[in-house]
Amino acid sequence: MAAICPNCHLPEMIAYVVNDDGLHPFPCLECNTGTVRSTPYGHLSGAAPCGTDGCQGSVRDDYQYDPKGRLLRLDRVRCRLCATDRTGALRAGSAPERAVPGPRLPGSAVRSLPRGGPGRHG
Repeated sequence: MAAICPNCHLPEMIAYVVNDDGLHPFPCLECNTGTVRSTPYGHLSGAAPCGTDGCQGSVRDDYQYDPKGRLLRLDRVRCRLCATDRTGALRAGSAPERAVPGPRLPGSAVRSLPRGGPGRHG
C-alpha cells in the first residue's frame, strides 16, 4: 500500500506495510521524508489532486502519532466533492522515473567497444 507524502505531497510515494506489529512506512521515494516518528500527539497531512476526471477536489492522508511520537494511524480522507479515495496521476517527469535507481552504480565507468565492434581492428 502507499500514501501521500506530507512533505512533497506527491501521491503514492510512501509505501507502507501493515502487520500484527502495526504500521510500518518507508521513507518517501521522492524527498526521502520519514513518517515513522513525529512530536508526541503529532499530526501530519499530505494532500494530492483527486483522481476523478473533471473533479477539482483533493484526497488527503492524515498521519496521527501517539504520546511517544510513534505513528499510530494513517487515514485516507476521501475527496469532499466526489467521495473517491483515488489520487490523480502524476505529472510527466515527476517522481516515478527518478524513484527507481538505474542499473549502474553512480560514478561507474562505461566501457565502450572499439570502433567497428568487437573483433575488428583497424
